[in-house]
Amino acid sequence: MKQWIRRHPYLALVWGYVIFFVLLTAGWMVIGRRDLLDSLITALMYTVVYVLLAVFQLRRIGKTNQRLGEAGQFRAFLRYPDSRPGSLSGIWNQGIATPSPGVIHFQPAVYDNLEPSGRATEIEVLEVVHERRNVGGKDRKYITGYGYEVLTLLTEGSRVELAARPESLDQVIENVDMKPGPPTTTT
Repeated sequence: MKQWIRRHPYLALVWGYVIFFVLLTAGWMVIGRRDLLDSLITALMYTVVYVLLAVFQLRRIGKTNQRLGEAGQFRAFLRYPDSRPGSLSGIWNQGIATPSPGVIHFQPAVYDNLEPSGRATEIEVLEVVHERRNVGGKDRKYITGYGYEVLTLLTEGSRVELAARPESLDQVIENVDMKPGPPTTTT
């Protein structure tokens, strides 16, 4: 089912809307003791409001992603799994990541528009472990979006896990995994 939804997201959205509309209409008829026409109109009004809210939310997220993409940045979640229990070992910190050769600049951020909060961190990456895993289980409590994958980065002191969209992780592998070479001189 998940594979079908990923291949046909708009068709899945339409089917979801139809099912929601039918259930809402039936609910208004049974619980509200209304006739069919009144239930249809009420269900239509509620679904239009939900669709408008979803459209505005998606537009805001799209604008934020476009703004970040133009700057070579992306939305990411970061955690330190080897740190002491109770610190940031199990908590994903949302923010803006900017990859560059050997380093990831991470600015913690809040809200959907990614307003910066806190102090920025530079993570010097020694190695990128190219194995990825999907976000699931307890991680869903902190990572609100779907389609995120986790990439492990090895630093001098410990491991760092970075969760982002697959295309953003590709960008990390391309940019961060390339260590800056010795300076070249031309004569």
